[in-house]
Amino acid sequence: MMQTGAYFPTLRPQDILDVMRQMEIPISEEDLEKPTPQRVQIWYEAFLYILKGISLEQLNSDNAVNEVTEYPATHQDDIFLMSFYQNMATMLKQVGIEDFSLRDMLYPEPGRVRRILSCVCNFAMFRDDHMHILEKYTGQADEQAQRLEMLQAELDQTLAQVAKIQEQREREKSEVVKLSESNNVIREELKVLSSTNASLMKAATEAKNEKDSLQDKIGEIKYSIAGLQDELALLKARVVHSPEKIQQAITELNESIAQSRQQVVTNEESAQQLAFKIALLEELASDIRLCIQQMSEAEATVQQHEEELRHLASMREEVNQILVDIRNSGVRKEQLEFQNKSGEEKIERLQKSQLAKREQTAVRVEQLKRERAEVAARLEETLKRSSAQRVRYEALRSDIMRERSAMEHEVEEIQKSYKLLRQQTLEYQDKITHSFDDLLATLHSN
Repeated sequence: MMQTGAYFPTLRPQDILDVMRQMEIPISEEDLEKPTPQRVQIWYEAFLYILKGISLEQLNSDNAVNEVTEYPATHQDDIFLMSFYQNMATMLKQVGIEDFSLRDMLYPEPGRVRRILSCVCNFAMFRDDHMHILEKYTGQADEQAQRLEMLQAELDQTLAQVAKIQEQREREKSEVVKLSESNNVIREELKVLSSTNASLMKAATEAKNEKDSLQDKIGEIKYSIAGLQDELALLKARVVHSPEKIQQAITELNESIAQSRQQVVTNEESAQQLAFKIALLEELASDIRLCIQQMSEAEATVQQHEEELRHLASMREEVNQILVDIRNSGVRKEQLEFQNKSGEEKIERLQKSQLAKREQTAVRVEQLKRERAEVAARLEETLKRSSAQRVRYEALRSDIMRERSAMEHEVEEIQKSYKLLRQQTLEYQDKITHSFDDLLATLHSN
């Protein structure tokens, strides 16, 4: 009993014939009922070529045993048979037949041949039904290959940009170190300037307070001078009985006025010095503000550089991710290349199968043309024979009609004679019956 993987059901003989004819493999119902090794080998050769793209020439050329044996011409047929058997057994194992043997090729049995042909025909129909799926995935493989090429080009551009950024980073690394060091120095100076600014602001405030107090004192002195001048005017207006006292008072008044003026001059000089110091402090404060602004700009530059470094780190992570994606794409590319290669092999086998079908079709067409010519000749001869037979038929038909009419006439005569004879027989029976009745009556009377 045949052991199979039960992949496909056993087909009816007519279904097998239809599928085999669709595959352009010559077969007849008599071949299925009484298979011969030659016919079976022709079918198996066609299966190998259509389904796997293996021709007899390839089987002969792929035999490496010919190079080992000392007598390749002697063993050539046996080697070819074993190679053919191995390829056929491999293919049938893939469609579900596990126990294919040389007996199926050399001594084919109708039941096993039908089962083998059923599995192969089912597999061929299944392959034709799913061929569009292969074409679909082949197209997807081409699209994935194009996408991979685009990703590879983008990766090359990204790697070039990363290389430029790294070169720029290496060039700017020393500058960044210098800027960091100068930034630290400026930061320390800024701290010193900030403390100096605070002390100078405190001194300026104290100087302003002292200036205000001196201005208040100057005002008081001017007010006292004005009062003394008024008193002097009043004294001059009085009648003086003692000019020495007046002179002495005037002298003391002039001395106090000179002292007040001297103090006013001194206070003004001190106020000018304080104003000069305040101007210096304001100029120094503006310089400090300028330094602070420059420090802020330097800190902004440092922050920007740090941001660029973080951006570079993120770009490195992206590049690493892209490299991972590329490795994954490489694996996927290998898978797609394998699928594409298998698809191309299948397409090549299909092309070879189509070419073989075309060649077989051409051979079959030539054969059909020859058969048609033979059939036409036979048909012409048959028509001639049929015309002669028709003449004989007409003659026989006319004879038969004559014989039939004669027989019908004879039958009518026989029926008439039969009716007459029957009537006479019935009359004779009646007469006999009357005679018997008369005889019985005579016997009874005696």
